[in-house]
Amino acid sequence: MLGWIARVVTILPFMGAAQASGRMKPTPAVTVGPFYPPDPRGLPFFSARPLSPLPEGNDLTAGAGGRRAEGERMLLQGRVMNTAGQPLAGARVEIWQVDARGRYAVESRADRDPGFSGYGVQQADASGRYAFTTIRPRSYGRYGGLIKRAAHIHLRVSMAGRAPLATEVWFAGEPGNERDSFVRRITDAELRERMLVRLVPGIDGLPMGAFDVVLPDV
Repeated sequence: MLGWIARVVTILPFMGAAQASGRMKPTPAVTVGPFYPPDPRGLPFFSARPLSPLPEGNDLTAGAGGRRAEGERMLLQGRVMNTAGQPLAGARVEIWQVDARGRYAVESRADRDPGFSGYGVQQADASGRYAFTTIRPRSYGRYGGLIKRAAHIHLRVSMAGRAPLATEVWFAGEPGNERDSFVRRITDAELRERMLVRLVPGIDGLPMGAFDVVLPDV
C-alpha cells in the first residue's frame, strides 16, 4: 500500500505548499451530514441505518461477492498536515459519498449499487499521505429537488489530541457548484480553490485528484 501511494505522489506534486508566513489556512469544516456511515443522523424523511459491519480499506469500488461499482472509477489522494505544513502521520482518514445512482450506503430503502461500498477508511502514512479508489460522484437532489447538492465526497480526519475535522471534496467545473449552498459558504477564494479537485490522468489511466487537508493548530 505504501508503495502504491508513493507512485501516486510521483504523478501529482505536493499541492499544499506553506504560505510566505510559514502557516497555512486550515481546511474549512463542513457538516458531517445525515449519512455518515458509522452514525447516520437521517432526516425525518429518510430511512438511514449504520453500516454493519463497517467497510474497511481504501477501495470503495470492490463490493461484496466480487461485484464492481458502477460509474467512473477515480483515485483521490492527498496529505494530512498541520498549519506549518508538517505531515500528521497516523491520522485516520474516512471518506463516504453517493454511488452512481445517487444513493448513500446507509439509505436502507434506496435502490443502491451493490458493487459500491460507499465508505472507506485509511491511516495516513509516515508522510501524512492517504489514497482511495472510488468513483466520481454525481450531483443529487432530495425533497423533490428542494435540496440540490453538487458532486462531492465527504471526508473526515481524526487523530488523538485533536478534534475531528469533517469537510467535503468538490470538483472544479461542476455546473452545480455555484448553486450549492455549502460551496457558496466558502467566501475565501484561496480556500475554495483548495477544495476544488481537478482530475488528471493517473495510474492505469484512472482520473486522479489531489486533496490536501490542513488541520487547525491544537
